[in-house]
Amino acid sequence: MSTLTGTISGYVVGDNLEVRRTVTDLTDAIAAAWLTIKRHAREADADAIVAKVITTGDVPGTGQIENAGSPSVHGDLRFDLTPADTAKLGAASWVYDVQIKLDDGTVYTPEVGTVDLTGDVTRSTTP
Repeated sequence: MSTLTGTISGYVVGDNLEVRRTVTDLTDAIAAAWLTIKRHAREADADAIVAKVITTGDVPGTGQIENAGSPSVHGDLRFDLTPADTAKLGAASWVYDVQIKLDDGTVYTPEVGTVDLTGDVTRSTTP
């Protein structure tokens, strides 16, 4: 079932952020998944401020389908946002969705919502 009021919040601009999601009610294994963050839902995907595409291979700074799932097993997704990604978002409100494509070609959007990060105070990361 889809979550149409998801929220990514409680994190600080400029920090690393892992967005983890569990997908239920699968009819097949997950082949690919997308996390897309935009100012407005109507914007073209090419204009997204952050866009991550993951597969079962672990890609640092992008993420991984940690468990592809099956009809009787939940799928587990991890999207990695880097400090550069969260800095681009700033302390503003954005819309996002998580979309998956199953091995049988079915496309499903299990989550839609908003991203709201908190502004940072310390900006230096060098000692």
